[in-house]
Amino acid sequence: MSSDQSEVLTPRPWPAWAKWVRDVLFILFAFWAIDAWHTRNMLDGDAGPIAELTLVSLEGEVQRLSGDPERSTLLYFFAPWCSVCRLSMGNLETLDDTKVRVVAIALDYANQTEVEQFLQDIDVQVPTYLGTNELKERFAIKAYPSYYVLDEHFEIQGRTVGYSTTLGLWLRTL
Repeated sequence: MSSDQSEVLTPRPWPAWAKWVRDVLFILFAFWAIDAWHTRNMLDGDAGPIAELTLVSLEGEVQRLSGDPERSTLLYFFAPWCSVCRLSMGNLETLDDTKVRVVAIALDYANQTEVEQFLQDIDVQVPTYLGTNELKERFAIKAYPSYYVLDEHFEIQGRTVGYSTTLGLWLRTL
């Protein structure tokens, strides 16, 4: 075999930037695959507009929520015993309330005092409501925290499960 043939058959090493791009794409694909798995049973955009929600605040007031022509709505479903909720819920306060309405909904709680204590412990001041098992089933909530982003017509624009950073929340609510 001549030396010319051996040079042709020898693979060239990838340049450093190509390895970096490959690694970033692999990590992004892994995140996408995990998110797709977690959200596989959640409602999607094909569900059509969500009917008006009737929720009860921690103060006992009945609130009816529907689309807001000025901004999108982020529904954040949590449980007071959820350690990931404890870590992520503070990120909700960083969202611009002129661009997104944040609605936290407690599920799987023993009593209202448990929810109030949870909010006091993490020192979060977002509008919080007491959810029901019916609401949990309606939104196909299987894990906490679960997020739904609804547009001004109350149609689902995004959904996810698990911890979401401030940047992640901001990007989902654009």
